[in-house]
Amino acid sequence: MPRIDAPSGVFRIQATAGSGKTQLALQLLDSAVAEGLSASYVCFNRTLADHVRRLASPKVEVVNYHELCVEHCRRQQDEPAFTPDAYRHMAEAYFAASADFTPDLNLLIIDEAQDFDAIWVESLCNRLHPGGRVYVLEDEAQRLYQHEQFELADAVTIGCSDNFRSPRVICDVINALSLVRPPVRAVNPYVDDVPGIQTYASDEELLAATEAAVHTLLARGFTLNDIVIVSGRGRERSALLNRVTIGPWLTRRFTGEYNRSGEPRWSTGNLLVESVYRYKGQSAPAVVVTEFDFVELDDATRHRLFVALTRCPDGGRDGGVGPG
Repeated sequence: MPRIDAPSGVFRIQATAGSGKTQLALQLLDSAVAEGLSASYVCFNRTLADHVRRLASPKVEVVNYHELCVEHCRRQQDEPAFTPDAYRHMAEAYFAASADFTPDLNLLIIDEAQDFDAIWVESLCNRLHPGGRVYVLEDEAQRLYQHEQFELADAVTIGCSDNFRSPRVICDVINALSLVRPPVRAVNPYVDDVPGIQTYASDEELLAATEAAVHTLLARGFTLNDIVIVSGRGRERSALLNRVTIGPWLTRRFTGEYNRSGEPRWSTGNLLVESVYRYKGQSAPAVVVTEFDFVELDDATRHRLFVALTRCPDGGRDGGVGPG
């Protein structure tokens, strides 16, 4: 990708989970720093922004889109209220002001673009210097929100179905369930075992099955710090994301609250429990995929399940807990 040039400076990378989009972003950011160029990485999920911020040079801007909106709100001398409606109003205000932004970027990277609204992309592109470059990274199979698709004029489009992250058997499961089109191509040489799948018919059975999956991973030599429980539900509907304990372990979970800086508040615990919505873009050595309850595999369910199944890298372990 860095070797490809285009007169428009607009690149659209449509690539599957585990294909190296984050590595590409970090390489582009490092190159910009080496060349003395201004650069920004903007994604959808705050947790992904926090992860990339730890890896990228401190000389580049790494934020999620709503962080930019919060900062803009504060520059207007308003203290935001961190509610869903407030975020929507702040995004609208940021877009309205963006036409008058002074260009300050030579390089713009937009990640998780499948979950961006078109006007968000437009507002960010207003920050580019003439001749600047924008890389839009996306994966339609990971679309978790219902924003309309958008066009990018004069973009050079690159597609990639190669999955370097997931064990080959996980790719086989993904393709057997027809979760993505075109099918993912397993490039990882690590095979692993077929994921263990357990079913449940009540919240009590769900909790017991999830606890059993964690015990199985611990018995295989993983530590609690290696394990993440990824729920297919949001906090409002989940039986697990609000629990203080699962089995004998205290959970580390988002409390639903934010501090004055807009940073999420976390509970104290050592077993990470996250929703598939918030964990998108990240990975862990051992993953318990749980709370997937569906009558049929519609598109929304396929997308959530695909995201969850691709959180585990080679040498790790995926396990599933599904409805009876």
